[in-house]
Amino acid sequence: MNSVFKAGRFGARLLKIAATNPSRLSHVFGVAMHASDEVTDRAHDLLRFRYVSVTDLLPAAGPPLKVELALFPRTHASISVLEFTCLILLMKQVQARSIFEFGTYQGVSITQLALNLAPGSRIFTLDLPDEPTATRFAIADPEDAVIAAEKGKGALVPAELRPRIQFLQKDSAQFDETPHAGQMDFVFVDGAHNYDYVRNDSEKGWRMLRPGGIIAWHDCRPQDPGVVRYLLESSYQPARISGTTLAYAVKP
Repeated sequence: MNSVFKAGRFGARLLKIAATNPSRLSHVFGVAMHASDEVTDRAHDLLRFRYVSVTDLLPAAGPPLKVELALFPRTHASISVLEFTCLILLMKQVQARSIFEFGTYQGVSITQLALNLAPGSRIFTLDLPDEPTATRFAIADPEDAVIAAEKGKGALVPAELRPRIQFLQKDSAQFDETPHAGQMDFVFVDGAHNYDYVRNDSEKGWRMLRPGGIIAWHDCRPQDPGVVRYLLESSYQPARISGTTLAYAVKP
């Protein structure tokens, strides 16, 4: 069905809704506006990504997978239960025993990851220290700036999990990834969302990954154009997971 024909049908439906159920026009326009946000600018066009479904992350055969989740009260700037599940499935794909997270914040996501790793796994999470810290790159987004300045990074991580996790407090732009090069099975990038930090965290995360390891990004969405732009420009060939704001790539 070509675009002109679709536009004609859409116009006819708008007229019918306006005549029979006008209160629903705001819903239709809202959905259309959301879809247009995803494709208006080629540099941020989400349809340029390859898409996979959540079921595509499941193994083709074998026993049922056991996934453990910790459900917290609603927290600001967290990720969804579906996204937690996807991250765990990606970790299980690579049988992860060494993981690294950029962006601890309150510790909700690293809790989910740690719960699903075998004892003895190496778990790292990196965020800014609690004391005021000058960052190498400016954090212009107001929400990111508030999160960066907030104290108590990792405060929601349950006490029984804390000894298993190495909490690193440093500007990721100042972080030296060299000692971890080629050692990580899984890397999760969810720090500051401006282009410079996404590039910094992604490139360091990629160097830390072993061949066959997986790197995943949160907030690949129109509201965070720095994430989308960097991933579309990168050579990682990431896929986006339908129904989430996650993208991921496998290191050759």
